[in-house]
Amino acid sequence: MASGDSLLLFNPLSNRPPIADYASVDLRNGFVVLDFDDATNEKAQFHGVIPSHYGGGSLLASLTWTSSTATTGDVVFRVETTRLNSGENLDALPAADGSADATATAPATSGQLVVTESSPLSVGGATAGELLLVSLVRLASTGADTLVGDVEVVSLELREV
Repeated sequence: MASGDSLLLFNPLSNRPPIADYASVDLRNGFVVLDFDDATNEKAQFHGVIPSHYGGGSLLASLTWTSSTATTGDVVFRVETTRLNSGENLDALPAADGSADATATAPATSGQLVVTESSPLSVGGATAGELLLVSLVRLASTGADTLVGDVEVVSLELREV
């Protein structure tokens, strides 16, 4: 596997929302997006099988997003990865194996796409063929998240670094 190659790509309809505080599905000019509120730490969850070309390295999360209305302020995202192996209980998920935060500035025009990358995050010794749970959270409660209004996420890509 070449460094930088895509491992997993998730769109808003791939979301498996948690029981509470979940990002909501919305439409923007025919594009399905996930809306993350500015007052609550909302979450989206995705899962996929780690592909056979995974070489065992760290992952980089790349988010494509825009704002509902804001053209100023910063947004703070957190991406978490959790390996789910045979024998895991889906009713009592293990703690995340790795997490990384990413801060980005609102686009100059609402609706303009922004691509934001996280710092590298660990997947805790994951191997090809394992199930990986990926959580995306807007950390709206942090003082660094100053973007007023919803953030609309279009896609989440994981690449090996």
